[in-house]
Order: sequence, then structure tokens, then C-alpha cells
Amino acid sequence: MPSKFRFTAVDASGNTVNDTLAADSPEHLLSQIHLKGLFCMNYEEINVNNVSVTKLKLKSLVIFCRQLGTMLNAGIPISQSLHNIQDKADSPRTRKVFAQLYEDVQKGNSLSIAMQLQTGMFPSLLVNMILAGEAGGTLDASMNRMADHFDKEMKLSNKIKAALVYPIILSVLAISVVLVLVTFVLPTITNMFPAEDMPATTKVLLAFSGFVIHQWYIILIALVVLIVGGRFALRMPDVKYEIDRFLLTMPIIGKLNRTIYSARCARTFASLYLSGVQALDMIEITGKVLGNTFLVRRFDEVISQVSRGEYISKAIANTGAFDPMLSSMLFIGEESGSLGDILSKTADYFDGESETALQRMVALIEPAMLVIMGVIIAFIVISIMQPIFTMYNNVGQV
Repeated sequence: MPSKFRFTAVDASGNTVNDTLAADSPEHLLSQIHLKGLFCMNYEEINVNNVSVTKLKLKSLVIFCRQLGTMLNAGIPISQSLHNIQDKADSPRTRKVFAQLYEDVQKGNSLSIAMQLQTGMFPSLLVNMILAGEAGGTLDASMNRMADHFDKEMKLSNKIKAALVYPIILSVLAISVVLVLVTFVLPTITNMFPAEDMPATTKVLLAFSGFVIHQWYIILIALVVLIVGGRFALRMPDVKYEIDRFLLTMPIIGKLNRTIYSARCARTFASLYLSGVQALDMIEITGKVLGNTFLVRRFDEVISQVSRGEYISKAIANTGAFDPMLSSMLFIGEESGSLGDILSKTADYFDGESETALQRMVALIEPAMLVIMGVIIAFIVISIMQPIFTMYNNVGQV
């Protein structure tokens, strides 16, 4: 990855020039300075990431790629295009990112290098697509293809979030109802009855109620420890690997995840292949952008098999981590010589499948959560009513 250097040089007239440039090495830097007709006095490598390392949102990437692709297709120079995009950015943070891109391109860097200089800001898929577009003279087509890619990713992400909204609301509602019953309703009613006459279920519930009311700080501490510990554990490669593997193999949810990853894999393959990226580079980039450490290791095996002459379809099938339809369609594309078109259609197919799978998952989660919520509330209500029934029985016997 290129580094950014700050340098001091003099021109033919003896004037001092202070500027920054991106270069792969000090030798590359000196070569660039010499091509500008300057003599380098000194230089130093600087930190290139002056903005947050958080990647741009998918919405910003869609707008950026669509606008840049349209302007390049209309014949507008890339520096002018970046200047126009910078002025229309939807947030101050995004505007800073685009302004830095414009500045780096103005200094003679290519767009791909300018993006790499902002470490972690742009997805590696986008950077490599732009690099391929620059090499093949098809940057406008690459940008339009990336706009479509990120647009579909954004739609899929929004569908997943929308599918999770109802279960989350129902869970919060269930927990709130239980806490209200346990901390307010139960103590108020049971205080009217002798403790020794309480049924076993009521005593258990009262013990839980007392713990929640008087030792609430322990629950709070436990939640904080659980959240912090969970985040720390996810940073451990082995733990993250096992979790990602489980997400692909667990019942019901695992099939859904395999469908979603199959759609992303097919779409990324199609975008890279149609832009002229070599097969091994295509596989390596795809493995990294899927966002699953288990799949990253499986893709290392895919690269190894393909480098030995194996079909991509066969290597993908050997991972056992994707829908069998993906490897079948890959095989058809490889045999027919129309891999790019086949992959695009396959990605659209899996997009529809993932949406259907999400709907089925929500359809299963909703009644299951209602049943669980009903059982818990019924247990609490019965525990509250039992002392009252006991009192009525005692009064009747008297």
C-alpha cells in the first residue's frame, strides 16, 4: 500500500517547494519529485489517515460511485468530478473524505492510490475495482458497476434490519412487562399474605423480585461485564472464527446466512470478473469483503485449489459453506464462457431467496416469541393468584 510523504524540494529557479506525495517507497518518491523538475532536499513519511478510520456508509458509497461514474461517462475530468462531488457531500465528515481525495488526485495520484492513502475508509473491493478500471480505461463502467453493487448491499442490509425490528420490539416489551409485574405488582399483592402460606412458585418469584429490587446493581455490573467481555472475545481470532462458523451451521438461521453470503459472493465475483480482475485476485478480494473469518480461511483453500488448476466452482463447492446453487451456476458459467452474466443472474436469484428466507424466519420468530412471552407472564400471574386462591379456601373452611 502506498505511503504518504511530506517533502521539501527546490525548483530550477531556486524556489523552495513544500508538498506531499504518495509513493510505494522512498525511491518511488524521489522519482516522482524528479519528474516534476524538482530537487529533493529532505522528506518524511506522515500519517495519512487524518479522518476517522470508520468506513463510509453504504449510502454515501452508492451516491459517490453513481455520481462519479455519471460524470466520467459524460467526459468530465476526474479532478473536476471529485470537486463537484465534494461540494455535494451529505455530511461534514464525508465532505472531508472527498476533499482529501480531490487534493491527492490534484497532486498527481491516481484515484485508487488516493483512496488507499485514507486507510480503512474505503472498502478494498471498491479500491481494487477502481484499480482495474484505471488499468483497463473503463473507470466509468467500474464506478457504475460499484454503484449497483453497493446499492444491492444496502437494500439487503436494510431488509435484515427491518426483519429484526419486530423481534427486538417484542423482546423489549416482554422484558418490560415482566419487570413491572415482578417489581411492582407481585410485592404489592403478596405483602397481604403470610410468607409461610406462599406456594413454592410464588416464593421463587418473590426471591427473584427481591434480588431485582435490592441487588439491581449486580445485574447492571453483570450486563456491563457481559458486553465488554463479549466485545473483547470477538477480537480474539479463534473465538470470532468459531462464532462465524456457528452462524453458518446453526439450524434455520444458518441456511439463511449461507443464502446471504452466497448472494454477496456471486455479486462480488460478477463485479470483479466483469472489470477484468484476474481469477486469483478475484477470489482473494471476495473472501476478504464477505466479512466472515470462517469464510476467509475457506477462501484460502479455494485459492490454493484454483492455483493448482481446479475449477472455481469445484473449489467453492468443497468449502461446504455456500448454497449448492452457487457452485452449480459457477460451473455452468465456466463451461459456457459467460461467467460474468451467469454470476450477475445468480446474485439476483440469491437476493430474492434471501428476502424470502428472511420473511420465513420472521414468520417463525414471531409466534415463538409470543409463546415464550405468554408462558412467562402466565407463570407470573399464576404465582400471584395462588396466594389469593389459598386465602379464599382458608376463609371458606373457617
